Amino acid sequence: MRFLTGLVLLTVAGLLAGCGQSPGGGMRTEPLPTTVALPTVVPLPTAAALPEATPLPTVALLPAATAAPTVTPLPTATELPVPTPLPTATDLPAVTATVALIPESTPEATPTPAPDLSLPLVTIGQFAWPVELAVTGEQQAQGLSGRAELAAGSGMLFVWDREGRRSFWMPDMNFPLDLVWINGDCAVVDITRDAPPQAPGQSRDELPRYTVEGVQYVLEINAGESALHSVNPGDRVEFGGSIAGEYGC
Repeated sequence: MRFLTGLVLLTVAGLLAGCGQSPGGGMRTEPLPTTVALPTVVPLPTAAALPEATPLPTVALLPAATAAPTVTPLPTATELPVPTPLPTATDLPAVTATVALIPESTPEATPTPAPDLSLPLVTIGQFAWPVELAVTGEQQAQGLSGRAELAAGSGMLFVWDREGRRSFWMPDMNFPLDLVWINGDCAVVDITRDAPPQAPGQSRDELPRYTVEGVQYVLEINAGESALHSVNPGDRVEFGGSIAGEYGC
C-alpha cells in the first residue's frame, strides 16, 4: 500500500514539474484542469406497486351445537328381600330313624351226597369220608406216600387194636394232610392241620414227627377239610358202610 502511495506522489510531482516549465525555460503557471463532473446518478426505479391482496374468503360460521338430549336417570335398584336364615341344628325337630337291619344271607349248605354204603365210611359230625383201610404194618408203613393226590372228600383210616403213643411223618408225600387223632372211645383227641409234604432236597432225618398219646385210630384227609367240615377235638366218630360195627366205633 505504501508503495502505491509513493508511486502516486511521484507521478503527481512529475506532472507539476512539467507544467511549470515554459519552452524558454521560464516557469509559468498552468490552470488546473476542471473537475470532471461526476455522472448523474440515475435514480433506482421505484418498486412496482404490489397488487392488492386478495381478501380471504369469509369463514362460514359453524351451526350452533345441538343441545344434548337430557339423560333420563336410571331407576334405582330394587331392594332385595332379606334372606330368611336357615334354621340351626338345634331348631330342627329331632328325627328318630329306625334302621331296618337286613338279615345276613345264610349261605346254603352244599348238600352232602349220600355216602356209598358199600365202602368203609368214617363219619364225624355231619360229614362222612369214604376211606381206605391201613390195618397191617405194611399198609401203615406205606400210607399215602408216593401218590400224586388224594380225592377230595376221601381219606385213609389207620386202625390199631388198642390205644397207644402214635407217631406219623410225611416221607415221599406230594400233598399236605390233616391228621385226625381218635382214641379208643371213638372221640377226636387232637388234630394236626396242614402237615406239609417232604420238600425237595429235604432228607428224612429233617422231616418233623407228629406224635400224640392215647390214640387207637388216625384219619388222614386232605389239608383244610377238617376245618371245612368243622371237626374239633371232642367230636364223636362213627364207622359205617362196609365197616359198620367193626373196630369198636
